[in-house]
Amino acid sequence: MASSIRTLNPATGKVEKEFQAYTSEEINKYIDEANELYKEWRFVSYEERKVIMKRVANEMRKQKSHLASLITTEMGKPLRESEIEIDYSANIIEYYADNAEEFLASTPLETQKGTAYVVSEPIGVLLGVMPWNFPFSQIARFAGPHIMAGNTVVLKTASNIPQCGIAFEQLFIDAGAPKGLYKNLLMSGKDTDKIIENPKIVGVSLTGSEAAGAQVASIAGKHVKPSVLELGGSDPMIVLNDADIEKVMNGTINGRLRNAGQACTSSKRIIVQEGIYNEYLERITTYVNQMKVDDPTLPDTDMGPVSSENAMNGLLDQINDSVEKGATLVSGGKRLDRDGFFLQPTILTDLKPGMKGYDEEIFGPVVCIWKVKDIDEALQIANDTPYGLGASIYTEDVANAEKIARKIDSGMVFINKQVSSSPELPFGGVKNSGYGRELSKAGILEFVNKKLIMIAK
Repeated sequence: MASSIRTLNPATGKVEKEFQAYTSEEINKYIDEANELYKEWRFVSYEERKVIMKRVANEMRKQKSHLASLITTEMGKPLRESEIEIDYSANIIEYYADNAEEFLASTPLETQKGTAYVVSEPIGVLLGVMPWNFPFSQIARFAGPHIMAGNTVVLKTASNIPQCGIAFEQLFIDAGAPKGLYKNLLMSGKDTDKIIENPKIVGVSLTGSEAAGAQVASIAGKHVKPSVLELGGSDPMIVLNDADIEKVMNGTINGRLRNAGQACTSSKRIIVQEGIYNEYLERITTYVNQMKVDDPTLPDTDMGPVSSENAMNGLLDQINDSVEKGATLVSGGKRLDRDGFFLQPTILTDLKPGMKGYDEEIFGPVVCIWKVKDIDEALQIANDTPYGLGASIYTEDVANAEKIARKIDSGMVFINKQVSSSPELPFGGVKNSGYGRELSKAGILEFVNKKLIMIAK
């Protein structure tokens, strides 16, 4: 029986490498090693931790071409986007290497009863369960802060990007990191529950589907372990009549079509006020129709394949269901007649509740557009979703945008820019998009013990 842990190149549809999953005994051994190192690592100075993590970041930059090619081969991201991801991942790790000590500095407290302060201490071995769509940056935003905080990490990547997971671990080896600091686990997703139950795992962070998040939270909660969940999104992008059309186009291209629309924070519901609607629809249709969908290793490719045949078939089902129920297919909507999992970039309008294009998250290159009369109608559609990850607003009246932002149910709102992540900005959502935060100071505080020390008079 073929292993489910394999590199299946989505641009060719061919299996390139297969890997044997670790046994339970091997996994437990790696967790034991991480736990043994934690007993020492927790007392290692920030300066010593910083040296190792800076080396990891430097190795990442040195190996950028190789690492980017792994991303492109395993999940289909155009090579230039993969190279950007490697640079960004190195920046995340470096950011926490530089700032962890300040973020975790002790905090004095005012009290009449003596002297009191709070210290932030690590808690132990953490499990990360990370997705395929950003193979390196998702790991960096988990491992970077929590290793700098004094924890140790074991990590399960998605089964379709094994070489990326192996390569991330190799960066730590090349940087001279101690054994047990970071370990990539080659394993099936169905075995994740057993790892969470291991008493030496003290916390878990998952980025993935709503169903996977609910399962992980259930097991973690049962065993009284903290968790962070970054789940799906159906982010609204509100475009008002006075918006700068160039900013709107940039926001759509970068916020919806980059990475073939396979991002949690992709602008999945574009809500356009009627005064600018026709111009916008014409502009985005022209752009979509001239996009080069091709081999992701070619320098002039605008969009590569989607990640898998299952993903492509799911997208086609959502498109066809919506059109059958009355949505308008403006452009695209078909699989390209070639090897691999290539889908035409697609535009849908006239979406209504009951259609899959309205009710579900569309994780792919499908631009869904609504025409609205006013901001009240825009907000009704924006909030009509079980998700609440990010949102964006396009208008030249920034003061008004700030008021609108306060009325959107989401963890993040960007004004005149697509939702994106940056090391210094907190990232996370509400509702079914999960809980907890990654990145910024908020991210490093998720898995530390905020210990009170009180000295009586």
